[in-house]
Amino acid sequence: MTAEANPEPNDAIDVILTQWRRERPDLDLSAMGFLGRLSLLTRAVETQVDDMLASHGLGRGEFDVLAALRRSGPPYTQIPSELSAALMMSRAGMTSRLDRLESAGLLQRSLDPA
Repeated sequence: MTAEANPEPNDAIDVILTQWRRERPDLDLSAMGFLGRLSLLTRAVETQVDDMLASHGLGRGEFDVLAALRRSGPPYTQIPSELSAALMMSRAGMTSRLDRLESAGLLQRSLDPA
């Protein structure tokens, strides 16, 4: 038994590759198939992560803040400017995330003793 030279497309990526092969047989499409499938997998994983976080009332942004605080070690505190730098976001954006987390009872703010 031998493999077919032009197998039937199995998914959307195969359809795209078949079209490219027909139009531009000179192109090396080896990376395109891999990257296309990687993109599909990434979207599927992101959907699963978003659903799991949503079941806990969180978005990725809020989770990122909580994860940054947890990995900072005891006493699991940081000033907002440190958090915004660690997450590469604006201070205003961080304030908004902290407000949402505080309203949800997932963190408690305190005054910086310094």
